[in-house]
This record gives sequence, structure tokens and C-alpha cells, in this order.
Amino acid sequence: MAENMTIHVESISDVAGILERLCHVRAGAGEMTASAVTMNFVVFIDDPQRREWVLERAARIAEKHPSRTIVLDSTGVASGLDVSCNKRESGGATILNERIDVGVATLGHATIVGMVRQLTVAGCPTILWWSGARLLESRTFSGLVELADAVVVDSSGRARDEATLRELVEFQRRYPHVALHDLAFMRLAPWREMIAQFFDDPALRDDLFSLTALEIESGSEAEALYLGGWLGSRISWEATDPRTFRTSRGETVLFTRTPRGEGRRVVRVVLTSGDSRYLAQLAEDDENVVCLSVEGKRAKAGWLVPLHAVDNTSLIERAILAGARDPIFETTLETVRGLLGA
Repeated sequence: MAENMTIHVESISDVAGILERLCHVRAGAGEMTASAVTMNFVVFIDDPQRREWVLERAARIAEKHPSRTIVLDSTGVASGLDVSCNKRESGGATILNERIDVGVATLGHATIVGMVRQLTVAGCPTILWWSGARLLESRTFSGLVELADAVVVDSSGRARDEATLRELVEFQRRYPHVALHDLAFMRLAPWREMIAQFFDDPALRDDLFSLTALEIESGSEAEALYLGGWLGSRISWEATDPRTFRTSRGETVLFTRTPRGEGRRVVRVVLTSGDSRYLAQLAEDDENVVCLSVEGKRAKAGWLVPLHAVDNTSLIERAILAGARDPIFETTLETVRGLLGA
């Protein structure tokens, strides 16, 4: 059975007092000793419409992993500070989670960063989930990144253009020591697997290095750029401009991106070689199924593959558990840098 104790205060000026209240709440939950916190989970929100969505997913993650969760609510909905401690039994072990919710809409960036620095548990990794609209343009974001071991963002969460990706390219340059995870890239895992399926057949594998064109239709720019960047980085293409790759043999591959469909979704991918076309596209009657086919000299009868969509909570949890930097993502982002001319 879970036990929960919460205290609300309007003043957030006394961090030492906040920590003292946390000790009182922890004692009220029946835990008199220090908790076994495995991470600091810092969550930033600035969109009132997505507030409940973010809070619900942050709570799901915190429930599974002993942590000190610090929610920075800049939506204007919350005020003051809530300190809570939740204790539950699982498999004979006691799982204790601490949470501090702070209304930060009226606070300056220096105050926010200084408060988080004092509230985090020393010696534990700090994960920042930033759901804010701006990244490097925000002084709060830049300050919190200095405290983080890993950062989780979603470059297609609230935008359909390439602006956020440009910021992530710059982020990688400024903060090479921080593990960056983008949910937009992680969502593409099923599409990357399907593209690889085309060339699992040894008879078709050579065609992978003879491609002349790549077309991607998607609801957001991030998906198209990431998918193109991933493929290019895997087979040693160099991005020379937003519409062109150069192969290791000096040949040109045309890259076409077409906006279509809902945000955060890939609709269609077409790879063209000298004599064949490889197509992967959502089924017209079921968006959870992808139709794969090969046309031309190497034609194959079409086949259907389920599109295993992974929910955002699982993606965030995966990013947190990964901890370390993802070399495939980083080389993909480096190729995206070339596509953006950044």
C-alpha cells in the first residue's frame, strides 16, 4: 500500500527550510532515515495545455524509480511550493520517492537555477526533462544544463519546423559532455528497422550503396531530417546542402522532404537506386501498419509490417535508463548539421 504526505508553502525563498520540510514529510510517511534516491529528475513545464500531460508522465516515471523529482512549473497555474513524499512496498523492498513542485513563472533564471542546485541530491545523476518551447534561447535552460548529466527533449513536440533541431545542433557543440536524448529521434526506431529490412536480403544489399534519391514525407521536419541523417551517417554519406548528399564515391544523392500528415509522424519513405525503388508507407486503412514494397528490376511482392509505436513515457524512461550518450544519435545529428548548413 502506498502512503503519501504533502506540505504546501507559499514562500520559496528559504531552501534550507524547504529541505527541512522534506525531512518532516519523509518522517510522516514512516521513513526516518535518508532515502535511497537514485537520481534527481528535474522537469520543466511552460505550456498550460500540456501541463497535465507532462505531470502525468513524470509521475509514472518517478513511481518506478526512487528519485527526487523537482517540477519547475512556469505555466502560471501553480504558485508556491509543494513538498511530498510517497512510500510504497514492492517485492519486499520499500520504494521512497520525494517530490518538490515549484511555481516558477515569476522567478528569474538565476533564482531558479540556484534553487535547483541546492535541492538536488549530491552524488546522484541529474536528468533534465525540458518540455519548454525554447532551448538555448532560454537562460533558464542554459543554466539547468550546467547541472545536468543528461537532457531529454522533443524536437517535434510543439514545432513542425527545423528551429529546434538547429538549437540541438548548437547544443551538441556547446555541451559535448552532456548526454542528449531527443524523443523525436527515438520514435523513429521502427522506421529505421523497416528501412534496414529492405537490405537484409543479400541480393539487395549492394543496392543500398547505389542509391540516387531519398524521399521522406512527414508531419514534422525533425522526423525527415533525423531519418535522412541516420541513413546518411550509416552508409558514409556527406550532407552538402539541405537537398543533397554525396556518397563516399563522390556520387550525388537527392534528398526530398515533403510536409504531409500529422506532427511527429512519418508517412512515406522512398529510396531510389539506378533500377529499383524501395517504398515504405503507412497503410491507407490503418496507420499502425506500414506497407513495404520493391519496384523495378529487383521487384518484390509487397508485405505488411506492424508499426510498433512506443508511448512517450516509455521513451523518456528509456532515455533516463540509457544515461550515457548515444553514438548513433550523435552521428545522426552531426549529419543533420550538414543538412541544415549549421
